[in-house]
Amino acid sequence: MSSTLRERKGQLVWLGVWALATVLSTVAGPFGTHDALAPGLRLIYWAGIIALSVLGSVLVIGLTRGAPVWKSAVFWGGFVLVLSALIHVLNNWVFPQWAGAGQLLYLGVIIAVTVLVVHGALALARYVFVPPFEGTPQDPEAAFLRHLPLDRRGPLVRVEAQDHYLNVVTQNGSALVLLRLQDAVAALQAADGLQVHRSHWVARNAVVHHRRIQGRDFLVLVSGDQIPVSRSFRPAVLEAGLI
Repeated sequence: MSSTLRERKGQLVWLGVWALATVLSTVAGPFGTHDALAPGLRLIYWAGIIALSVLGSVLVIGLTRGAPVWKSAVFWGGFVLVLSALIHVLNNWVFPQWAGAGQLLYLGVIIAVTVLVVHGALALARYVFVPPFEGTPQDPEAAFLRHLPLDRRGPLVRVEAQDHYLNVVTQNGSALVLLRLQDAVAALQAADGLQVHRSHWVARNAVVHHRRIQGRDFLVLVSGDQIPVSRSFRPAVLEAGLI
């Protein structure tokens, strides 16, 4: 699966989330919007609010991919504050009775609880549906491949973080796995590969050659993919003899 195709599929998923949430909110009219706004205005209002939420979420997910928990918490806290302020300003303009710090605090609590619930649901799904890594330390790759469908299992090529999923690429194809990159890197610690970017892990024997483009390092793999090497991981890649 090409990077462009994966990006388009990801964009379609977020577009679907936006459209579905907009329709549901327009019909249900939560937080008094059903009585306060006509259907057309209610549609515009919720389309804008949910678009801000989705775009902000995509931005934060991209900035915190592979980041430690404390950094993710800081970014999501900033997301809650910024989104609350934007909706507060919008509500002051739309609803004449909307005013005061109490309303802003109310918004902050609602948005923070929503973020916590979504993350909690994802963590629960990961705990319930993703089995723990099994296998011996001598064969970490085989243990990791148990998360893939049988027809996709084969020599690992690379692993890429995509939102809350991993795109695991082998010589037999690719599959999405509900797992964090840090967990995959830990499980593959004894395997013949390394993390080269906050979003990428590659197998050493899958690297064909190194390419430098406009001052940036890329590893070209047997799959034809070009994987960026970030500055923080470059010393390890250099030590591994890949550049």
